[in-house]
Amino acid sequence: MRCRYCKREIPDNSIYCNWCGKNQLAQRAKAKTPKVPKPVLLGSGEYSAQLMVDGERIRVHAGSLDEYNALVSAMKTGVVEVAKQDNRLVKDVVAAYIASREGVASPATIDGYLRKAKYNLQSLYSLKLKDLTKEAYQNAIDADRSRYAGKTIWEAVSLVQSATGVRYAGLVIPSKKPKKKPPVYSTDDIRKLILAFSREGGQIEAAGLLAIWLSLRRSEIMGLRWPDIHDGYISVGTARVYDKHHRLCEKGTKEDASERKIPCDSYVLDKLNALPKTSEYVFTISTAGIWAGITRVCDAAGVAHGYLHGFRHTNCTIMELLNIPDVYANRRSGHANDHVRKTTYTDIMDEGAVQAAKAVDDYFLALTKTVPVT
Repeated sequence: MRCRYCKREIPDNSIYCNWCGKNQLAQRAKAKTPKVPKPVLLGSGEYSAQLMVDGERIRVHAGSLDEYNALVSAMKTGVVEVAKQDNRLVKDVVAAYIASREGVASPATIDGYLRKAKYNLQSLYSLKLKDLTKEAYQNAIDADRSRYAGKTIWEAVSLVQSATGVRYAGLVIPSKKPKKKPPVYSTDDIRKLILAFSREGGQIEAAGLLAIWLSLRRSEIMGLRWPDIHDGYISVGTARVYDKHHRLCEKGTKEDASERKIPCDSYVLDKLNALPKTSEYVFTISTAGIWAGITRVCDAAGVAHGYLHGFRHTNCTIMELLNIPDVYANRRSGHANDHVRKTTYTDIMDEGAVQAAKAVDDYFLALTKTVPVT
């Protein structure tokens, strides 16, 4: 607690101040019951009001009316020390946070931060930190709900929370799971894709094969160098992503498990080695160019558009269908563990479901042969 006179820290429940010697109990006895302003009940269920403490306007929030009254009384009488209000704007705090992450986070992460700060939760950025309430958070989230995916909103909220340190439990945010999952290709679809890729040729075919056959990420494909191509395998150790200026720049792989050597059939290696060597990197086309090329391939094959990330999903699904042991599947796809690969990347192929059903049928049919005929 603090002395009512000299304002210095003294032990709780002290009768006299050990600095100025003033009697604390006498002052308390004379003190009048502080006036507590009537609060407003917010939509979030909190009670809130502004009050003046030592000449400064303070915004108070509490979960219940009793809690509010007790908190305000304690602040008015000096039992609870009032923290100085932060008048900085949210947009300035977030900008400073992003600047502090330059050189620490990857260029793609910084680019993502800047995009979130520019387009998401915009009603928060004009507020002062002291006004960053739970209700303000929720209103900003609700405004973005119809325009952005749940994952984008989650990331935007996380950015503001990390930058400001202001967090609230119980915010209602849309699910992180994408509304539309990549298509699940059948074996016949994959056959059509490989044929269509061979007709397309060039960097489009090579990129598509690396994703659907070897499970490479887009950034890993863009970061592939000629020395990474060996006889019988390729090395994955670098990646290239777009920075805030939309220029391709090199970064490390996503995680330690991403650095790997992948055995590679000559079918794919021949496609790579046939490409013109005009740069230190194998792929000189932009990711937009790859997108356009894969769109042509999918249209020609008559299958749904999967793009490189969708093809990576397909590879994980095929490994599950083929009963590849987890340790090898993780190593091939560059996942650190089973959880993400199985819950996010692995889907169900129709022929796999048929095979599973047949295996169960065979099991039970074998048992029926031992049952006496009645």
